[in-house]
Amino acid sequence: MKKTIIALLCVLSSYAVIAAEWVNGEIVRIDTARNRIMMKHEYIPSIKMHAMTMPFGISSGLNVESYKPGDKVRFQFKIVDGALDITTLEKLK
Repeated sequence: MKKTIIALLCVLSSYAVIAAEWVNGEIVRIDTARNRIMMKHEYIPSIKMHAMTMPFGISSGLNVESYKPGDKVRFQFKIVDGALDITTLEKLK
């Protein structure tokens, strides 16, 4: 029984680490030619990154045509070869 509980806790804790976090931000510029979005974002706890304005890559399959500079958004990202790529993007109301 004790081993089962420990195994279950290990699985649940690894799921929490894998779950992507949402980050709030504001679009500053979209450069579709270079697949980049300049984003002003809040502090990102998972990677201990301070709030700043910086470029993010755009993951393939992410459609950014309905977004424009000044839009308040929330997004999820992944790290690819040391760069941050936005994988999910939603407008905030």
